Amino acid sequence: MSELERFAIIGHPVAHSLSPQLYEFFMKEFGAKGNCIRATGLKLQNILKMLHNLGIHHINVTHPFKEIILKHVVSLSPEAKSIGAVNTVSVDSKRQMSGHNTDHEGIRLSLFSRFQELRGTRVLIIGAGGAGRAAAFALSCTGAEVEIANRDHARGRQLAKDFSFRFRPLENISSVLSSIDILVWTIPGYPVNICPSLAAHQFVLDANYNFEPEARYFGNAKRIDGLNWLIYQGWKSYCLFSHREAALGENMLNKARQFLQDNRHLRTSRPIALIGFMGAGKTTVGKQLAAQTGWEFLDTDKMCEAAAGKTISSIFYENGENEFRRIEKEQIEIALKRNNAIISLGGGALMTPGIAEMLKKYAFTVWLYQSRKTIRERCLNSSIRPMFDSASFGKLMKEREPFYLSSSDLIVDSEGGSVEEICDFMISEFSFLD
Repeated sequence: MSELERFAIIGHPVAHSLSPQLYEFFMKEFGAKGNCIRATGLKLQNILKMLHNLGIHHINVTHPFKEIILKHVVSLSPEAKSIGAVNTVSVDSKRQMSGHNTDHEGIRLSLFSRFQELRGTRVLIIGAGGAGRAAAFALSCTGAEVEIANRDHARGRQLAKDFSFRFRPLENISSVLSSIDILVWTIPGYPVNICPSLAAHQFVLDANYNFEPEARYFGNAKRIDGLNWLIYQGWKSYCLFSHREAALGENMLNKARQFLQDNRHLRTSRPIALIGFMGAGKTTVGKQLAAQTGWEFLDTDKMCEAAAGKTISSIFYENGENEFRRIEKEQIEIALKRNNAIISLGGGALMTPGIAEMLKKYAFTVWLYQSRKTIRERCLNSSIRPMFDSASFGKLMKEREPFYLSSSDLIVDSEGGSVEEICDFMISEFSFLD
């Protein structure tokens, strides 16, 4: 691996993911340097292209891409092939992707941390997506009596058939809830209220590690924390990426749990900061987001012009870039004190020392990503900034992208989407931060 380790977690929703913090913990434990970013977008193919352009070749995959990504990989590990889903992808120098699945290890180890033996145990798996398939694989050699329940009957029946389990329609599970020992919940969130009658002697393994469900969802059942599932599978993925062979002991597991609990960084009312190169659509998207959410919209370029009493071009021409950056930093600091605000930052703001640190502390920062080709087409004929010309464009992008990358809580690839599509997509991401 290179000296700087770069990882990504892709999915939708993914803004709530603790994988970046988990990889930060692993890197600290091994004295490695690097970062892990959350990435999402309207099209998986564009997300993968974006990550390649950013030099990120180690990817964790979550819902809804675990099965869709199969058509993009050229080789599969035996486990991933049997499961029919991938959560770990490595990309070589020729952009060839290999797929692995470590979810089954996370599930298996989480269950065996509470049970010495699963033979004869009655298990009900809710969901037939990538996580559901991994759960079925993990349980397939334990001797447990497993049933699959899913809203989409065809998908559920196929999963049950693949592993010689029984299928039960999701709407018909109430009659068996009292007789199961373990419920494995593999779908995002809690869109249905179907298990309130679970008793204290029953267990729930919940993939939604970032949420504490109310009793109305799982009754009095004991919860097997999905955080262990996250850590176990993340550890296996990190070892694959970094070519390490090491077991995750109880001491490191507990340290990882504590680190994640101390570094959740979920923000519900703090501002959302939009960053990216000029022409990425920050102002247009920001205004529409504000209109749809009822939040305030703040454009720091406009704030700078109001504070200086002149246009940005005039500030650059008459006072120089250093003076503009000073004004800009002051206005960003003012904007970050506003809760429930969508803030659009200028393309060069993160080059100023201290601004990235302010964003990390006070905002949820989203890099609104567009391809270099798209940005180039939008920017080169612009008269708003005096610095853009064909010769300097590539150099400027190359200088700024590392700052965008290291400062982002989430990267959204918006290539090819309408403003309405992008905003609806982003709002569905932010809803999981509540």
